[in-house]
Amino acid sequence: MAPANRLQALLDVSHKLSSTLDLSEVLRAFTDQAMELTGATAADISFWDKEPDQLVMLVEHLEGANEITEEGGQTYRLSDYPATRQVLETQEPIQIRVSNENDDPAERALLESRGQNTLLMLPLISRGETIGMMEVIDTADREFDAADVDFCQALCNVVAPAVQNAMLYAEMKELAARDKLTGLYNRRLFEEQFDAAVARSQRNGEQLSLLVVDLDGLKRINDLGGHPAGDEALRALADSLVESSRAGDIACRLGGDEFAVILHGATPDDAIKVAERAQEAFILRGPYSFSGGVARAAINLGSSYDLYRSADIAAYRAKAAGGARTLLGVESRAAS
Repeated sequence: MAPANRLQALLDVSHKLSSTLDLSEVLRAFTDQAMELTGATAADISFWDKEPDQLVMLVEHLEGANEITEEGGQTYRLSDYPATRQVLETQEPIQIRVSNENDDPAERALLESRGQNTLLMLPLISRGETIGMMEVIDTADREFDAADVDFCQALCNVVAPAVQNAMLYAEMKELAARDKLTGLYNRRLFEEQFDAAVARSQRNGEQLSLLVVDLDGLKRINDLGGHPAGDEALRALADSLVESSRAGDIACRLGGDEFAVILHGATPDDAIKVAERAQEAFILRGPYSFSGGVARAAINLGSSYDLYRSADIAAYRAKAAGGARTLLGVESRAAS
Protein backbone atom coordinates (compact mmCIF):
# COMPACT_ATOMS: atom_id res chain seq x y z
CA MET A 1 0.00 0.00 0.00
CA ALA A 2 1.93 3.02 -1.15
CA PRO A 3 2.32 5.91 -3.34
CA ALA A 4 6.02 6.77 -3.71
CA ASN A 5 5.57 9.97 -1.75
CA ARG A 6 2.76 9.78 0.77
CA LEU A 7 3.53 13.17 2.29
CA GLN A 8 3.22 14.86 -1.09
CA ALA A 9 -0.01 13.00 -1.74
CA LEU A 10 -1.45 14.26 1.57
CA LEU A 11 -0.39 17.81 0.72
CA ASP A 12 -2.07 17.53 -2.67
CA VAL A 13 -5.33 16.31 -1.10
CA SER A 14 -5.18 19.03 1.56
CA HIS A 15 -4.73 21.69 -1.12
CA LYS A 16 -7.72 20.42 -3.10
CA LEU A 17 -9.94 20.25 -0.03
CA SER A 18 -9.01 23.73 1.18
CA SER A 19 -10.08 25.31 -2.10
CA THR A 20 -13.80 24.45 -1.96
CA LEU A 21 -16.81 24.39 0.35
CA ASP A 22 -18.92 22.34 -2.02
CA LEU A 23 -19.56 18.92 -0.48
CA SER A 24 -19.58 17.10 -3.80
CA GLU A 25 -16.21 18.59 -4.70
CA VAL A 26 -14.78 17.70 -1.29
CA LEU A 27 -15.94 14.10 -1.65
CA ARG A 28 -14.71 13.81 -5.21
CA ALA A 29 -11.31 15.21 -4.22
CA PHE A 30 -11.07 12.42 -1.66
CA THR A 31 -12.20 9.66 -3.99
CA ASP A 32 -9.85 10.84 -6.74
CA GLN A 33 -6.94 10.06 -4.43
CA ALA A 34 -8.30 7.32 -2.17
CA MET A 35 -7.44 4.32 -4.31
CA GLU A 36 -3.92 5.52 -5.08
CA LEU A 37 -3.25 6.49 -1.45
CA THR A 38 -4.41 3.23 0.08
CA GLY A 39 -3.64 0.65 -2.59
CA ALA A 40 -6.93 -1.07 -1.70
CA THR A 41 -9.82 -1.97 -4.01
CA ALA A 42 -12.50 0.22 -2.41
CA ALA A 43 -12.88 3.15 -0.03
CA ASP A 44 -15.80 5.15 1.30
CA ILE A 45 -16.73 8.00 3.62
CA SER A 46 -19.81 7.95 5.83
CA PHE A 47 -21.46 10.52 8.10
CA TRP A 48 -22.62 9.67 11.64
CA ASP A 49 -26.26 10.76 11.94
CA LYS A 50 -26.54 10.63 15.71
CA GLU A 51 -30.26 11.19 16.28
CA PRO A 52 -31.38 7.98 14.52
CA ASP A 53 -27.98 6.48 15.46
CA GLN A 54 -26.97 5.39 11.99
CA LEU A 55 -24.14 5.72 9.52
CA VAL A 56 -25.01 7.36 6.18
CA MET A 57 -22.70 6.76 3.22
CA LEU A 58 -21.63 9.96 1.49
CA VAL A 59 -19.26 8.64 -1.14
CA GLU A 60 -17.98 5.25 -2.29
CA HIS A 61 -15.06 4.54 -4.60
CA LEU A 62 -15.40 1.00 -5.87
CA GLU A 63 -13.53 -0.65 -8.72
CA GLY A 64 -12.73 2.61 -10.45
CA ALA A 65 -16.17 4.18 -10.18
CA ASN A 66 -17.09 7.06 -7.88
CA GLU A 67 -20.62 7.20 -6.52
CA ILE A 68 -21.66 10.40 -4.78
CA THR A 69 -24.65 9.70 -2.57
CA GLU A 70 -25.09 12.85 -0.49
CA GLU A 71 -28.87 12.51 -0.29
CA GLY A 72 -30.50 9.22 0.60
CA GLY A 73 -27.23 7.29 0.71
CA GLN A 74 -26.95 3.75 2.04
CA THR A 75 -27.59 3.69 5.79
CA TYR A 76 -26.38 1.28 8.47
CA ARG A 77 -27.96 1.02 11.91
CA LEU A 78 -25.20 1.05 14.50
CA SER A 79 -27.13 -1.39 16.66
CA ASP A 80 -26.42 -3.99 13.97
CA TYR A 81 -22.67 -3.27 13.74
CA PRO A 82 -20.92 -3.21 17.15
CA ALA A 83 -17.43 -2.76 15.71
CA THR A 84 -18.53 0.30 13.76
CA ARG A 85 -20.01 1.83 16.90
CA GLN A 86 -16.78 1.08 18.76
CA VAL A 87 -14.71 3.00 16.18
CA LEU A 88 -17.04 6.01 16.37
CA GLU A 89 -17.18 6.08 20.16
CA THR A 90 -13.55 5.26 21.01
CA GLN A 91 -12.05 7.13 18.03
CA GLU A 92 -9.70 4.20 17.46
CA PRO A 93 -9.26 2.31 14.15
CA ILE A 94 -10.36 -1.32 13.83
CA GLN A 95 -9.46 -3.92 11.23
CA ILE A 96 -11.84 -6.67 10.15
CA ARG A 97 -10.87 -9.79 8.18
CA VAL A 98 -13.34 -12.35 6.92
CA SER A 99 -10.78 -15.06 7.72
CA ASN A 100 -10.54 -14.01 11.39
CA GLU A 101 -13.36 -15.69 13.31
CA ASN A 102 -12.76 -13.42 16.30
CA ASP A 103 -13.73 -10.30 14.36
CA ASP A 104 -17.25 -8.79 14.40
CA PRO A 105 -19.49 -11.36 12.62
CA ALA A 106 -21.81 -8.65 11.26
CA GLU A 107 -18.92 -6.83 9.57
CA ARG A 108 -17.48 -10.11 8.27
CA ALA A 109 -20.85 -11.13 6.80
CA LEU A 110 -21.23 -7.76 5.07
CA LEU A 111 -17.73 -8.00 3.59
CA GLU A 112 -18.30 -11.54 2.40
CA SER A 113 -21.61 -10.63 0.78
CA ARG A 114 -19.78 -8.02 -1.29
CA GLY A 115 -16.91 -10.29 -2.31
CA GLN A 116 -14.42 -8.48 -0.05
CA ASN A 117 -12.08 -9.82 2.59
CA THR A 118 -10.45 -6.98 4.53
CA LEU A 119 -11.75 -3.79 6.10
CA LEU A 120 -9.96 -0.97 7.91
CA MET A 121 -12.33 1.42 9.69
CA LEU A 122 -11.03 4.82 10.84
CA PRO A 123 -12.87 7.65 12.63
CA LEU A 124 -13.35 11.04 11.02
CA ILE A 125 -12.66 13.49 13.83
CA SER A 126 -13.17 17.24 13.61
CA ARG A 127 -12.60 19.57 16.58
CA GLY A 128 -12.42 16.53 18.83
CA GLU A 129 -15.83 15.19 17.76
CA THR A 130 -16.41 12.07 15.71
CA ILE A 131 -18.44 13.09 12.67
CA GLY A 132 -18.17 9.90 10.62
CA MET A 133 -15.92 7.19 9.30
CA MET A 134 -13.56 6.32 6.49
CA GLU A 135 -13.40 2.69 5.38
CA VAL A 136 -10.60 1.20 3.32
CA ILE A 137 -11.55 -2.14 1.83
CA ASP A 138 -9.70 -4.83 -0.09
CA THR A 139 -10.72 -7.99 -1.89
CA ALA A 140 -7.43 -9.53 -0.78
CA ASP A 141 -7.05 -11.16 2.64
CA ARG A 142 -4.46 -8.83 4.14
CA GLU A 143 -3.48 -6.99 7.29
CA PHE A 144 -2.82 -3.28 7.22
CA ASP A 145 0.47 -2.59 9.04
CA ALA A 146 1.04 0.26 11.52
CA ALA A 147 2.42 2.57 8.83
CA ASP A 148 -0.66 1.97 6.67
CA VAL A 149 -3.00 2.72 9.57
CA ASP A 150 -1.10 5.88 10.55
CA PHE A 151 -1.16 7.08 6.95
CA CYS A 152 -4.91 6.43 6.58
CA GLN A 153 -5.60 8.23 9.87
CA ALA A 154 -3.57 11.19 8.61
CA LEU A 155 -5.75 11.20 5.50
CA CYS A 156 -8.85 11.16 7.73
CA ASN A 157 -7.49 14.10 9.71
CA VAL A 158 -7.20 16.06 6.46
CA VAL A 159 -10.62 15.02 5.13
CA ALA A 160 -12.74 15.36 8.32
CA PRO A 161 -12.66 19.17 8.78
CA ALA A 162 -13.24 19.67 5.06
CA VAL A 163 -16.27 17.37 5.15
CA GLN A 164 -17.68 19.10 8.23
CA ASN A 165 -17.12 22.60 6.81
CA ALA A 166 -18.71 21.60 3.52
CA MET A 167 -21.74 20.10 5.28
CA LEU A 168 -22.15 23.22 7.45
CA TYR A 169 -21.89 25.40 4.34
CA ALA A 170 -24.48 23.27 2.54
CA GLU A 171 -26.77 23.53 5.58
CA MET A 172 -26.40 27.33 5.65
CA LYS A 173 -27.17 27.55 1.93
CA GLU A 174 -30.25 25.40 2.46
CA LEU A 175 -31.45 27.60 5.34
CA ALA A 176 -30.88 30.74 3.26
CA ALA A 177 -33.07 29.27 0.51
CA ARG A 178 -35.99 28.57 2.88
CA ASP A 179 -38.91 30.77 3.83
CA LYS A 180 -38.75 31.25 7.60
CA LEU A 181 -42.50 30.96 8.24
CA THR A 182 -43.42 27.93 6.13
CA GLY A 183 -40.12 26.12 5.57
CA LEU A 184 -40.75 26.09 1.82
CA TYR A 185 -38.16 27.32 -0.66
CA ASN A 186 -38.22 31.10 -1.07
CA ARG A 187 -38.66 33.26 -4.15
CA ARG A 188 -34.93 33.41 -4.94
CA LEU A 189 -34.68 29.64 -5.02
CA PHE A 190 -37.92 29.44 -7.01
CA GLU A 191 -36.54 31.75 -9.69
CA GLU A 192 -33.32 29.74 -9.97
CA GLN A 193 -35.10 26.39 -10.15
CA PHE A 194 -37.89 27.64 -12.42
CA ASP A 195 -35.55 29.23 -14.96
CA ALA A 196 -33.46 26.04 -15.06
CA ALA A 197 -36.57 23.85 -15.42
CA VAL A 198 -37.95 25.96 -18.29
CA ALA A 199 -34.58 25.93 -20.08
CA ARG A 200 -34.37 22.15 -19.75
CA SER A 201 -37.95 21.74 -20.96
CA GLN A 202 -37.30 23.87 -24.04
CA ARG A 203 -34.04 22.08 -24.76
CA ASN A 204 -35.22 18.50 -24.28
CA GLY A 205 -38.94 18.75 -24.90
CA GLU A 206 -39.72 17.54 -21.37
CA GLN A 207 -43.16 18.16 -19.92
CA LEU A 208 -43.25 20.99 -17.38
CA SER A 209 -46.18 22.59 -15.62
CA LEU A 210 -46.44 25.36 -13.06
CA LEU A 211 -49.08 25.69 -10.35
CA VAL A 212 -49.51 29.15 -8.81
CA VAL A 213 -51.66 29.42 -5.69
CA ASP A 214 -53.14 32.36 -3.73
CA LEU A 215 -54.67 31.90 -0.28
CA ASP A 216 -58.31 33.02 -0.28
CA GLY A 217 -59.27 35.71 2.23
CA LEU A 218 -55.99 36.24 4.09
CA LYS A 219 -57.03 39.78 5.07
CA ARG A 220 -60.27 38.46 6.56
CA ILE A 221 -58.40 35.76 8.46
CA ASN A 222 -56.00 38.38 9.86
CA ASP A 223 -58.88 40.72 10.76
CA LEU A 224 -60.74 37.99 12.65
CA GLY A 225 -57.87 36.22 14.37
CA GLY A 226 -54.89 38.52 14.08
CA HIS A 227 -51.62 37.82 12.33
CA PRO A 228 -51.02 34.55 14.24
CA ALA A 229 -54.16 33.19 12.58
CA GLY A 230 -52.90 34.35 9.19
CA ASP A 231 -49.53 32.72 9.82
CA GLU A 232 -51.28 29.49 10.78
CA ALA A 233 -53.25 29.55 7.52
CA LEU A 234 -50.10 30.13 5.47
CA ARG A 235 -48.32 27.24 7.18
CA ALA A 236 -51.37 25.04 6.63
CA LEU A 237 -51.35 25.86 2.92
CA ALA A 238 -47.62 25.11 2.69
CA ASP A 239 -48.12 21.74 4.40
CA SER A 240 -51.03 20.90 2.11
CA LEU A 241 -48.98 21.66 -1.01
CA VAL A 242 -46.05 19.57 0.17
CA GLU A 243 -48.07 16.51 1.12
CA SER A 244 -50.06 16.67 -2.13
CA SER A 245 -47.10 17.13 -4.48
CA ARG A 246 -45.32 14.32 -6.29
CA ALA A 247 -41.74 13.24 -5.77
CA GLY A 248 -39.52 15.76 -7.54
CA ASP A 249 -42.03 18.63 -7.43
CA ILE A 250 -40.70 21.84 -5.86
CA ALA A 251 -43.05 23.85 -3.65
CA CYS A 252 -42.13 27.48 -2.91
CA ARG A 253 -43.55 30.51 -1.14
CA LEU A 254 -43.20 33.50 -3.43
CA GLY A 255 -44.21 36.03 -0.79
CA GLY A 256 -47.34 37.14 1.04
CA ASP A 257 -50.14 34.70 0.26
CA GLU A 258 -48.67 33.52 -3.05
CA PHE A 259 -47.16 30.06 -3.55
CA ALA A 260 -45.97 28.05 -6.53
CA VAL A 261 -45.19 24.43 -7.33
CA ILE A 262 -42.81 23.51 -10.14
CA LEU A 263 -43.97 20.17 -11.56
CA HIS A 264 -41.28 18.42 -13.59
CA GLY A 265 -42.58 15.99 -16.20
CA ALA A 266 -46.20 16.97 -15.47
CA THR A 267 -49.06 17.63 -17.85
CA PRO A 268 -51.68 20.24 -16.94
CA ASP A 269 -53.97 17.39 -15.87
CA ASP A 270 -51.27 16.15 -13.48
CA ALA A 271 -50.94 19.65 -12.04
CA ILE A 272 -54.71 19.99 -11.62
CA LYS A 273 -54.77 16.70 -9.68
CA VAL A 274 -52.03 18.00 -7.37
CA ALA A 275 -54.04 21.18 -6.83
CA GLU A 276 -57.22 19.21 -6.10
CA ARG A 277 -55.44 17.04 -3.53
CA ALA A 278 -53.94 20.14 -1.92
CA GLN A 279 -57.33 21.88 -1.82
CA GLU A 280 -58.89 18.88 -0.06
CA ALA A 281 -56.04 18.69 2.45
CA PHE A 282 -56.19 22.45 3.04
CA ILE A 283 -59.93 22.46 3.73
CA LEU A 284 -59.44 19.74 6.34
CA ARG A 285 -56.96 21.94 8.20
CA GLY A 286 -59.49 24.71 8.83
CA PRO A 287 -62.00 27.00 7.14
CA TYR A 288 -59.53 27.64 4.34
CA SER A 289 -59.36 27.55 0.56
CA PHE A 290 -57.09 28.78 -2.22
CA SER A 291 -57.31 29.96 -5.81
CA GLY A 292 -54.96 28.25 -8.23
CA GLY A 293 -53.76 28.60 -11.79
CA VAL A 294 -51.93 26.05 -13.94
CA ALA A 295 -49.84 26.65 -17.05
CA ARG A 296 -47.84 24.32 -19.29
CA ALA A 297 -44.50 25.05 -20.93
CA ALA A 298 -45.23 25.02 -24.66
CA ILE A 299 -42.47 24.03 -27.08
CA ASN A 300 -42.29 27.58 -28.42
CA LEU A 301 -42.61 29.28 -25.03
CA GLY A 302 -41.53 32.91 -25.09
CA SER A 303 -39.87 33.00 -21.65
CA SER A 304 -40.11 31.60 -18.15
CA TYR A 305 -41.90 34.80 -17.14
CA ASP A 306 -44.57 34.13 -19.79
CA LEU A 307 -45.24 30.73 -18.22
CA TYR A 308 -45.43 32.20 -14.72
CA ARG A 309 -47.68 35.03 -15.91
CA SER A 310 -50.06 32.57 -17.57
CA ALA A 311 -50.44 30.57 -14.35
CA ASP A 312 -50.72 33.74 -12.25
CA ILE A 313 -53.49 35.18 -14.43
CA ALA A 314 -55.37 31.87 -14.21
CA ALA A 315 -55.12 32.03 -10.40
CA TYR A 316 -56.47 35.60 -10.50
CA ARG A 317 -59.40 34.42 -12.63
CA ALA A 318 -60.07 31.62 -10.14
CA LYS A 319 -60.14 34.12 -7.27
CA ALA A 320 -62.43 36.47 -9.21
CA ALA A 321 -64.80 33.54 -9.81
CA GLY A 322 -65.18 32.99 -6.06
CA GLY A 323 -62.00 31.12 -5.15
CA ALA A 324 -61.65 27.54 -3.93
CA ARG A 325 -60.82 26.33 -7.45
CA THR A 326 -57.94 25.95 -9.90
CA LEU A 327 -58.13 27.03 -13.55
CA LEU A 328 -55.96 26.42 -16.58
CA GLY A 329 -54.01 29.31 -18.06
CA VAL A 330 -53.81 30.30 -21.71
CA GLU A 331 -50.75 28.77 -23.35
CA SER A 332 -47.99 31.35 -23.87
CA ARG A 333 -46.08 31.30 -27.15
CA ALA A 334 -43.12 33.13 -28.57
CA ALA A 335 -43.81 36.13 -30.73
CA SER A 336 -43.70 35.35 -34.45
